[in-house]
Amino acid sequence: MPRSPLMWIVLSPLLLPACGGGGTGPSGGPLCTAAVELPLQVAEARLVNTRSESNCLELVGGTAEREYLVVPYAGAGTETTTGVEGAFQLTTALEGAGAGSLVAGRLAAAGLPTGDGANAFHLSLREAESRLPRPAGDAGRAGAGRVLRPPPEVGDESVFRVCASLGCASTVPVTAAARYVGTSGIVWVDTEMPDGAQALTMADLEQLGLLFDDHLFPIGTTAFGATSDIDVDGHISIVITDQVNDLTEDCSDGRVVGYFFGGDLLVSQPGSNQGEVFFAFAPKPATATCPAVSRIGALRSLAPVLIHELQHMISFNQHVLLRGRADEVVWLNEGLSHFAEELAQRLVPDERCPNSSSCYSLFATGNIQNAYLYLEDPEATPLVAPSEGLTLAGRGAAWLFVRWMADHFSSDTLRGTTLTRALLTGTSAGAANAAAATGLPFATLAGEWLAANWLDDLSGFPQAGRYRYRSWNFRSVFAANHPTPPFVRPFPLLPALSNGSSTHSGTLRGGSGYYLRVVLPAGSDRVTVELSGTAPSVPVSAQLDPRVAVVRIR
Repeated sequence: MPRSPLMWIVLSPLLLPACGGGGTGPSGGPLCTAAVELPLQVAEARLVNTRSESNCLELVGGTAEREYLVVPYAGAGTETTTGVEGAFQLTTALEGAGAGSLVAGRLAAAGLPTGDGANAFHLSLREAESRLPRPAGDAGRAGAGRVLRPPPEVGDESVFRVCASLGCASTVPVTAAARYVGTSGIVWVDTEMPDGAQALTMADLEQLGLLFDDHLFPIGTTAFGATSDIDVDGHISIVITDQVNDLTEDCSDGRVVGYFFGGDLLVSQPGSNQGEVFFAFAPKPATATCPAVSRIGALRSLAPVLIHELQHMISFNQHVLLRGRADEVVWLNEGLSHFAEELAQRLVPDERCPNSSSCYSLFATGNIQNAYLYLEDPEATPLVAPSEGLTLAGRGAAWLFVRWMADHFSSDTLRGTTLTRALLTGTSAGAANAAAATGLPFATLAGEWLAANWLDDLSGFPQAGRYRYRSWNFRSVFAANHPTPPFVRPFPLLPALSNGSSTHSGTLRGGSGYYLRVVLPAGSDRVTVELSGTAPSVPVSAQLDPRVAVVRIR
């Protein structure tokens, strides 16, 4: 299949959270005796369930040097408020000629600034949506069976309710005028814009509206399904207002660019706009705590937000309004929205992104940066994120996982429509939804995906099966952006390296794990690998569903 083009990504100034690294050192503890022998061929892999099989593995050596990838991970897919995690210890002991000690460890992580205020706002909206009532069938669609009413004309005004603060405990009224009325979208602009702001021209607003009509709306609805039509006008409202700017009092933790809230699709919800609406920030002069938003800066930021939030809008309709269930869990919901950005990256022609060097740069930058943050230290970030704790690195993990599933479980690999439609219409959520859409247990998916993150396009490793990405060459993409921050290494993932006895103590988190390369010197008999809890005699918590992925590299 074709792969993403190798090109430079024009980076936007994002504030990113720091990632911690793991430690390794020599081991003196005893290993268990009932080990599972893994006489693997090159490129052969095994996922070992340490509860039903054994927590001890034997990797076989030979006359020539051999290398294995070993990834202990948590196969648990349950989403909780605080996340599923627990302590583990990975111990290796080499037998036969050449037995030595650990020769290299994980590189220290880059010191990136912390803070994620804008991200926290969107998580609060998703969490608030989970508490909303769940109408069944047509009860949730106020427009069902009603005659379509005509949309507004350019110049008409309407009042919208906008979140008053990051917690969105209350709303404020904003009067906006329709400046573009298209086939699917209506662009509204606040009638009281701040003094000194660079005005969006009619050509700007038409450009944004046509991008939504011609590309973003068709891409989103093809991939994920239909939107609702609560207000029976056949359109999505896009409201540009500086009230969104004001949601972020201090931009040192990032800023809110736009949002969708499912409560606007429930006619009985207090403060509901009773219709399909996105809110987006506007050009505005600098304040003491936030930089200025220029006209071009606003246009460049809004396009990815619209396709991202469109997936959330469709998800709320498909899960809550049409089927009367809870919306998709946060980590997978966000992974699908970031995948929507990737679809725009692939499908929108460059001439429709005149304010950026390319549509690839416009829509791909955030995903690539977030993925880099995750791969810098996957042990520190769960795939199955806590419902109230999804970080930028967690968003990177969720996008990578959805992308990998689309590569291998969809009839149209690049677009992934078979997979995305299955996820949006499934009868479950989160890990169970992924399992149902792919036909494989979540623990199997997680193990194969984790291994693929290292093995994809690894020099000399056969590129076949599911231990790869079919649609990306991430090693080339990251290397092309190195050393521009946050790309401090040509490739972010750096497994620890052992050619002898070693131990690593750390934390397993849902759907994620720790990476170790085990190199057996020529003439070695075998290396024994043990996964335990806080000590060799203590098992890893069963709640984690502990597993080990092992792949022979050479």
